[in-house]
Amino acid sequence: MNTPGNNALEAFLAQLVASLVVDGAVLDEKLIVRYTTPGFARRFGAPNPVGHCILDCIKGAEARAHVAGMAAALSAEQTSTFGEEPFAGPQPTDLSRCAEGNSTADAECNIALPSDFIEVELLQPEMDVRISPLREADGRAYGFFVQEVPDIGISNMPEQNADRVASTSRESAHRILSQLSNAYWESNPVTGAFEASELWYTLRGYRSGETGIEDHETWNVKVHPEDRPALFDYQRKLQTGEADFVPFIYRERHAQGHWMTILCKGAVIERDASGAVVRVAGTDADITASHSAEEYIRDIARLEQRWLIAAEYGQLGLWDNDEVAGTRYVSQTWRAMRGYGPDDAFDESREALAARTHPDDRASLARQIDATVNGNTETVFQEYRERHRDGHWISILSRGRVIARDSQGRASRIIGIDTDITEIKASSEKIFRMSQRLEIAIQATRVGIWDADLAKDEVIWDARMMELYGLDLPPGPIPDGYWEQSIHPDDRDRVLSQSSDVEAGKITFSEDYRVVRPDGSVRFIRSRSTNLFNDTIGHGLIGVDWDVTADVEAADELRRAHALARKRNEELEQARAEMEYNALHDALTDLPNRRFLDRQMKALHGKDHRVAIMQLDLDRFKQINDTLGHAAGDAVLRHVACVMDNLVPNTATVARVGGDEFVVFFEQAPDQDVLAGIAEQIVTELHAPFEVNGKNCRFGVSIGIALGEMPAQTPDEVFENADMALYEAKGSGRGRSVFFSDRMRTAIETKRLLADAFLGGLERDEFFCVYQPQFEAGSLQLSSVEALVRWRRPDGTVELPFVFLDLAEELGVVDRLDQRVLDQVMTDQAHWLTLGLPVPRVSVNVSARRLSDPQLPLRLEKLNIPSGRIAFELLETVFLDTQNPVIAANIAAIRGMGIEIEIDDFGTGHASIVGMLQLQPDRLKIDQQIVRPLTLGEKQGTLVRSIIEIGRMHNIDVIAEGVETADHVRLLTAMGCNYLQGYGLAAPMPEAELREGLRTGSWNMPFET
Repeated sequence: MNTPGNNALEAFLAQLVASLVVDGAVLDEKLIVRYTTPGFARRFGAPNPVGHCILDCIKGAEARAHVAGMAAALSAEQTSTFGEEPFAGPQPTDLSRCAEGNSTADAECNIALPSDFIEVELLQPEMDVRISPLREADGRAYGFFVQEVPDIGISNMPEQNADRVASTSRESAHRILSQLSNAYWESNPVTGAFEASELWYTLRGYRSGETGIEDHETWNVKVHPEDRPALFDYQRKLQTGEADFVPFIYRERHAQGHWMTILCKGAVIERDASGAVVRVAGTDADITASHSAEEYIRDIARLEQRWLIAAEYGQLGLWDNDEVAGTRYVSQTWRAMRGYGPDDAFDESREALAARTHPDDRASLARQIDATVNGNTETVFQEYRERHRDGHWISILSRGRVIARDSQGRASRIIGIDTDITEIKASSEKIFRMSQRLEIAIQATRVGIWDADLAKDEVIWDARMMELYGLDLPPGPIPDGYWEQSIHPDDRDRVLSQSSDVEAGKITFSEDYRVVRPDGSVRFIRSRSTNLFNDTIGHGLIGVDWDVTADVEAADELRRAHALARKRNEELEQARAEMEYNALHDALTDLPNRRFLDRQMKALHGKDHRVAIMQLDLDRFKQINDTLGHAAGDAVLRHVACVMDNLVPNTATVARVGGDEFVVFFEQAPDQDVLAGIAEQIVTELHAPFEVNGKNCRFGVSIGIALGEMPAQTPDEVFENADMALYEAKGSGRGRSVFFSDRMRTAIETKRLLADAFLGGLERDEFFCVYQPQFEAGSLQLSSVEALVRWRRPDGTVELPFVFLDLAEELGVVDRLDQRVLDQVMTDQAHWLTLGLPVPRVSVNVSARRLSDPQLPLRLEKLNIPSGRIAFELLETVFLDTQNPVIAANIAAIRGMGIEIEIDDFGTGHASIVGMLQLQPDRLKIDQQIVRPLTLGEKQGTLVRSIIEIGRMHNIDVIAEGVETADHVRLLTAMGCNYLQGYGLAAPMPEAELREGLRTGSWNMPFET
């Protein structure tokens, strides 16, 4: 039943609930809505205000400027407090709105942070709100609280409330307020009486009405010590009416012992006739979860910011692996140490890490990862090498820890740091090398090392010290008093007189003295020491001793031999002159050396001179050294020096500048004819046999000659020209002299360019095969083909082997060329087989270099070459190396794989028939130089017939190259030659043309047979 009293009570309660119940939103320092109560969110409707700036909802530019000024004041307060930027949350929509409007708004942008609140009107939803700062226990503001300003009709003056709510209704009001969702409480500041709703007790973990806990002293103990001063100040203001409806946050200990965060809000609701406060009411709300999360996020953000700054300055690469999500975070330093910028694409997967890891370190790194993920260890400590983006290796020390595991025990999150220890590793290696050098130096100088620990009165000797003093003991401590007793009696007092000063650290020990060893022998010892001061072992000595007996005896002998000072000075000068002489001359031949020449030519600097230089290099000198020994080689060098000294004019300088290299330097160059005559005499004289230990040594000499005009040319340039001429002499047959010409420089440059192009061609795969058929001599049916290499240059030019084969040998890459040909042959044979074509045997040239490769059999086995499909053509000169065990073993292995052996260009080399029989080839190929003249006369035919007969006698088939005419075919067939090859039958052809011939069986021979 509605009565005026009940209606007044309901209105009173509605207004009181609106004013006391905590219903609103929390803003961060940037005025972004972080969270709201459900009631406040409902007022806003959609969209939810969380994440939006409150400025977007405030009515009026001046009000927005005032609120923006509050945010600016809070940021300034935080910066001055921490000396760093505050936690960077989402930015407000536009704080610059504080500048809108007029100068009044501009001024308010710089207002100080208010201590209580300000009230503004919102546009959407339409309501008046109160914005007040949220402060921590130390008074520092960290955000704002927003709540609706209720339409309050309640007065604090009792005479104004008397007509609205009868005193008999107070008990009913209290019961209704006790049912609020927030904990309701009332207190009387005068009597100290305190009443609270059931929720107020259960909020704190107690039963409703439990006595004692509302006692002020008991409650005071439960408040967090850091919050007590601020809370008591708030209570004081609340009881005097200075904090009506102002929220306050503090921490209070729950009955179960943990801290909870309370949002309190109260107001004076009754005063007596004199105006004194007699009743205060309010509500408490538990905001532990939201407030703790907010504070935790802010604290973690600050800690994270400080840690990241420290890590970046400390050059620590941070990484965070989320094993569940399969994601990985790495810091900029982590990326930078590997050569990547913040925005560079980078594969952070485990597979990519394994690919970047040094092959020798992959297994250990994989074991560390497996142990960490699968629960065998909680820590990561791994040192490994990883390839930098630039290609070089860097050394990484990775340290980390598992911070979470799933229910199966597998790591779900691992965090750690990487440190670039490349320089540390390099320093360690350097120290290790230095220690090795020191050890070698100690061994080389044969010094003994000793170490005296004065605190322990112990002296330790190394093995050399034991040897010096004649002790048959291992390295270690020496018997007490042994050193003192070993000193010669005549030297003992002098040496030991220094002991006290040395042990006190006043002087270092430095003495020469004699020792008497156990066998009675006397040795002269030189000893030096230095003081050691160490916090751990205290004061000690370390020193070295070495045997100077020989030095002392030599000095005594020198003193006896050089009684007169002048005599001694003369001999010293003579010794200096000898040293100077030795420094400028070759010890073996007594000829001037390169240093002598350099000094001689340096003296000509700036002068006008026409000089000449002969560069000489002995031919076959290595064979003499290898077969007759180095003693014979030394005798040859002395012989050469003697010959040249006799033949070269006294005005020229003969010098030995290398192993078998000599130089003749003409400071005043004679005519070119004279130089040519001298060179010819040297070549002739050195070509004659020279007997060493009853054996004849045969060798020759190649000479390069260059003339130069100084100062237009430098001596180095003239030397370089002579060296080019020497290279020309050796390349044109050796045993001759050649003068330098500009053509040589051009030729060398051309060769260099050719070499560059050739190596580039190998890299670009510019080499390919053509095939030249081989036919049976009687039927002219195809029997086999020979694979011949060609080089197609980028401009389309096709080069024949004579252009590049010698260069390939010189560059040491002919084996790569061989492999390229073999690979194409295998591919082509497989293609013919798939087409159903007859697959002929293919002969492939194999260089001596490749035949000397110990790994050749293993490589060939991997190709699975069918038996009888491939034949290797070997040059006749290979016979010279049949005693080489590697070549012999390789040939045997090749035969075992079903690969046949053919001897190419037979009849042009220097091999013996015996060598050929030892090799037992399947076929001999008569060189085309022998076959082509066959039609010119019987004499040439006799040579060809002899080779064919040799083959027939030893069951070796014979192939004739250079068959160009029908007469060649007729004559060779009549002689019994087995197979024919040449342009008269078929020219070398591309694979496609050969394939067509295999298909049709027609070869379009240029003549009728």
